[in-house]
Amino acid sequence: MEPLEFSDGTLFSHKGRLHTQSLVPGKRVYGEKLISWEGREYREWNPNRSKLSAYFALGGRSFPFKKDSHVLYLGAASGTTASHVADIVPDGKVFCVEFSPRSFRDLTVNSAGRSNMYPILADATAPGEYSFIVDHADVVYADVAQKRQADIILDNMDRYGATYGILCIKARSEDVTAPPARVFSEVAGRLRERGCSVEELVSLEPYEKDHAMAIIRRPRTVYCVAMDESGFLMVYNEKRNGWEMPGGKIEPGETVREAAERECLEESGYEVTAVECRDLGYCDVCACRIIGRKGDGEMTPRMFSQLPADLAFDEDEYSEVILWAASAIKGKGGLF
Repeated sequence: MEPLEFSDGTLFSHKGRLHTQSLVPGKRVYGEKLISWEGREYREWNPNRSKLSAYFALGGRSFPFKKDSHVLYLGAASGTTASHVADIVPDGKVFCVEFSPRSFRDLTVNSAGRSNMYPILADATAPGEYSFIVDHADVVYADVAQKRQADIILDNMDRYGATYGILCIKARSEDVTAPPARVFSEVAGRLRERGCSVEELVSLEPYEKDHAMAIIRRPRTVYCVAMDESGFLMVYNEKRNGWEMPGGKIEPGETVREAAERECLEESGYEVTAVECRDLGYCDVCACRIIGRKGDGEMTPRMFSQLPADLAFDEDEYSEVILWAASAIKGKGGLF
C-alpha cells in the first residue's frame, strides 16, 4: 500500500488502484473491496462509481483537502464519494447536502458510524437553508444535475467562505443539445466571470460520458470588524438578505490590512485604520478603528451595540471576533 505524495498521505495506491483508509473498518458503502494492510483497513475507490476517483485516475493532482478540512458536498446522493472524502478528512467535517428524499435515506444509512459526515436534506440552490449546521467550508464539492452549476457552487463558496471548489460539470444538465466541449468552456467562462481561477478542467471520459471536472480557486478574502465608542459597523447584503461585516477579496499586491481598509470604505463609506489582523484559516479578519464616514458605500451601513437577528453569517464567529477586535483595539490605544 503506497501513499500518494500529492495527497499528503491520505490517498493510497495498491496494484494500480486507488484506496482510502477506512474510518469504519469492516463496513462497505457500495460493495467496494476492503484490504487489510499492516493492521489497517483500506477501501478501494472505484473510478467507475465515483467522479472524484475518476478525476484522480485520469491524472488529476489538485488536492485541496487537509485532514481537518470542512467540506461542503452538494449533491451527495447516497454517499458513495462522500464516504471516501470523509476518510480523507478524518479530523474534519463533510456536510452532505442532498435534495432527493430517497437518496437522503440511503445517505443517512451510509453515514452511520462516520462521525464526521453530516447528512442534510436541503436544496443546494438555497445555501441559507443549511447555515444552522454549516459554520464554514474550506472546500465546496458540487455534483448537481441542474442548470446554473457554476453559480450554484460559487453561491455556496461565497456563503461559507470556501477558497477551493471542485465542480463536476454535467453537460447534459446545462444544455442537452449543445456539444459537451462547448458547455464545459461556457461553464468555465462563467466561473472566471465571477472571479475564480480555473486551475484544471479535465474530461472524465471514459469513466463518465459528457462530464468534466473543474478545480477552482477563490482569491483570499478578508473582513473588517470596524468599531468606535458606539459599537461595531455592519452592512446589509441584499443578496444574502442579512447583516455582515464589510469585506471582500484581497487584490494582487495588497496587504491584508490594505484590503480590509479599502473594502470597508467601498462597502460602507466609512474610513478605518486596521490595527491588528488575524488568520481564521479560510479568510482573514482585521480589527479596525473607525476614523469617520466619507460618503455613501455600496451597501447600507449601520452601527450596532449587539448582533442583529438577521445575520448573513454565523453568529458564534461574529461574537468571538467582536470580543477579539475590541480587545485588540483597546490594546493599541483605545477606540478614540
